[in-house]
Amino acid sequence: MTDPHPAPATSRLPGALALVALLVIAGAGFLYVKGGQGGKKVDNRACATTAAAAGAISELAKGEVAAMTIAKSLEPMPDLVFNGPDGKPRTLADFNGKTLLLNIWATWCVPCRQEMAALDRLQQHAGSDKFEVVAINIDTSRLDRPKSFLDEIGVKALAYYADPKADVFFRLKQTGQVLGLPTTFLIDPSGCRIGLMAGPAAWDSAEAQALVTRAAQSGAGPGR
Repeated sequence: MTDPHPAPATSRLPGALALVALLVIAGAGFLYVKGGQGGKKVDNRACATTAAAAGAISELAKGEVAAMTIAKSLEPMPDLVFNGPDGKPRTLADFNGKTLLLNIWATWCVPCRQEMAALDRLQQHAGSDKFEVVAINIDTSRLDRPKSFLDEIGVKALAYYADPKADVFFRLKQTGQVLGLPTTFLIDPSGCRIGLMAGPAAWDSAEAQALVTRAAQSGAGPGR
């Protein structure tokens, strides 16, 4: 993630590098934070039984969710740690048996803010004991702002998950699974990544509902 308070470019920087530094400063809280590919891939043998689920939903990644990349080689998600609605630590393992739409967002990210109401409506329509939208806020300052924002836009169905240290973002970045915000993962009940969306989507659209419904129905395999 880009440092929200980076040091200013110095006169010793060549002109091109100084311009890049200024662009980084200007974009620290806007739209999409880019990061490099890196980290080692985890052992994907645990996801072998979920390949059929990915194949079953690939044809539904279209229309408003056409940018969802369905995994060809399935991998377990890292067991991320974040705070639950009660403020206590939660991990992905706590959602054992559920298909998840895991969204990483922040209030300073404009497209993140724009899709939160749609994610709430998706949870209202599709949430069940088999499916949940898990939206993790990674604001690291003014920690009252995310809840206030969600209240302002009338979010009712989404549970509030947060990581005020943004460790989930950095860990996913290190494994090459995050390039910026918002990023959304479709995860099967055994904790394996089925799909990845880089950027926003109309999550309350008919296409999104069909995609997550099929994923929840197709989800199978061992628990996390």
